[in-house]
Amino acid sequence: MLAAREITVAGPGQLSELRQALPGDVVVLKDGNWENATIRIMDGGDENRHLLVKAATPGAVILGGTSSLAIEAPYVTVEGLLFKHGALAKGAVVQFKSHDGIVRDSAIVDYNPADFRTAYHWVLFSGSNNRVEHCFFQGKNNLHAVVENGEPDCRHNAVVGCYFKDIPLRARTNGREIVKVLGAGHVDASSPDGAYFLLQDNLFEQADGEGVEVISLKSNFNKVLHNTIVASAGCLNIRRGDHNEVRNNVILGRGRPGAQGIRMSGANNLVQDNFISGCQYGIAVSSGEYWAAALTPGYTVNDRAGSAPNKARYPQNRHVTIRGNVTVGNSGPDLDIGAMEYKKHWPENQNVLIPEECRFERNTFVRLHGGVSVVGVEQDTAPPLDRFAFKPNSYADNLLYGGTNDFAAASGGFAEMAVPPGWTEDGALAAFKPLSLAQVGPAWMRATRQAAGADRSR
Repeated sequence: MLAAREITVAGPGQLSELRQALPGDVVVLKDGNWENATIRIMDGGDENRHLLVKAATPGAVILGGTSSLAIEAPYVTVEGLLFKHGALAKGAVVQFKSHDGIVRDSAIVDYNPADFRTAYHWVLFSGSNNRVEHCFFQGKNNLHAVVENGEPDCRHNAVVGCYFKDIPLRARTNGREIVKVLGAGHVDASSPDGAYFLLQDNLFEQADGEGVEVISLKSNFNKVLHNTIVASAGCLNIRRGDHNEVRNNVILGRGRPGAQGIRMSGANNLVQDNFISGCQYGIAVSSGEYWAAALTPGYTVNDRAGSAPNKARYPQNRHVTIRGNVTVGNSGPDLDIGAMEYKKHWPENQNVLIPEECRFERNTFVRLHGGVSVVGVEQDTAPPLDRFAFKPNSYADNLLYGGTNDFAAASGGFAEMAVPPGWTEDGALAAFKPLSLAQVGPAWMRATRQAAGADRSR
């Protein structure tokens, strides 16, 4: 076995030396301003020896102009890069085109074109088993999501420990999610496959984007675990997809206009042990779209290409479990069971499939100033909707502190009571352990933030 080597690359003009690297080698990029550097890694490592490409000093290789990174070979790790104040015409700033790649301790800051309509991603997964770890993203203001998992054949990718900050709001510009997860289950809801994406331990702060979805799952078998969303317009949305898990997340709307909780469409999803406060609503279990036939002359079937046998824009919520969640101080309902989307834009849209066989267990909803906590929709049984018969949902051991249940069908599963004396939101939140700045982003940026905080305290 050949001994690992260290290869130094002095600047963009020497990037051809990447082709000389072997598994286990360490390629060191010299500190400095790198303009218009196209870093294509076409030869990688192996299962036991990654090829490592890193900045000599983390954060001191500053890539601008039209610089980009494409990992086109397996078993490659890239560390310590800073993309700043550049812009592309298309594509992605960082793209994974192979498998088992890692980008960590890196950042993309204000990498924007002059024209908002110039569309590109900051991170695009086009392969499988890749990871983005402890990176920082700030200021994206053009079309396309900050991070997107592509389709098809993009599975088991992950974003862990990252910090998304100050993504400005551009309302009514669909597709500017902060994280969008496509894959199996997007256009074919009956697919037994999935994206198997992991989104864990990330902090989103004033990350508005399109102002509708901060996190958008549009595929099956994904996990969204222990993320914190602070003062961001939009929601955490299972937009379409089955067998997704959304657990132990903290959403602190802090009264920001457009801040929302968790919304969902699909089957066999689990939403458990999340904390939501200061939002327009807490948890919304949407009504789904009936697409098999026109109920009225005004309906046009959605002809989403390749989507047979399910063309619904909003799949019906079935066999969803909502368990152990806590909401506090939301301006609208803490729990909406089908009411938000039911018969919306009727009859052009057919959102008439109310949630069925869903379980609502051990949730706690707190309204310090009173008001309606739980709302739902009763089926319209007038023709042509009399053809539908929905199986009931189940409700057990849910607590309403200071609020009321306005949904008769769920009257037995919610106990209404006064807010306990001495109760505080901070006390309730402490059990959910929201993420702090010291836990996310590149290590070299965390050190800078800590030093700045120490200077301010003197």
